[in-house]
Amino acid sequence: MTVREEAHRLLDAVPEDRLPDAIELLGQWVEVERGDRPRRRFRTTAIFDGESDLSERAKEIIRNTWSDGEHRTA
Repeated sequence: MTVREEAHRLLDAVPEDRLPDAIELLGQWVEVERGDRPRRRFRTTAIFDGESDLSERAKEIIRNTWSDGEHRTA
């Protein structure tokens, strides 16, 4: 079995609800291989107690923290 055939076999075995994650990961690898710069993706999975506008400012906070002088969309 070739590596590509094994990859197809594994992809076919991924549960339906996990396919979007697998596709996103593969897409990022393709973008990097082509030389495209992958976009950062932010996900939240929990509820926590914080400043009232923290969720509205989250991308701005991260952008300022990670900024290398360029303005990008997150």
